[in-house]
Amino acid sequence: MARVNQSIPPVEFGFMLCRLPDGRLTRGPIGVGTATNVQFPDQCGPGQKVVGSLHSHPKEGGGSILPSRQDMAEALRLKMEVLCIVNNETNQCYRVKGVQAAQSRPITRLVHLLRK
Repeated sequence: MARVNQSIPPVEFGFMLCRLPDGRLTRGPIGVGTATNVQFPDQCGPGQKVVGSLHSHPKEGGGSILPSRQDMAEALRLKMEVLCIVNNETNQCYRVKGVQAAQSRPITRLVHLLRK
């Protein structure tokens, strides 16, 4: 897991992770929700492919770094490859496989996606 060097908002935020035709990653629009829930568009731009999502679990909503059942249900529904969670201390991405999330390598460089 990678340490997060700045605090996150007290409400969940999230976005889709999208692959451009040249293989680079970008993000979809950012959604902002409550301390325990967030909704954001489940699509990418023209010519882009959904590969996953990233959203926060702030301490105000429990702060777990693990995906919830609802997180996994959405990942499976959208046929995501990865599901990334960030909390007030760290971030972690999980490879989506069937009904289980197998821990993947952490993503340590999220700032460029957040500042798009």
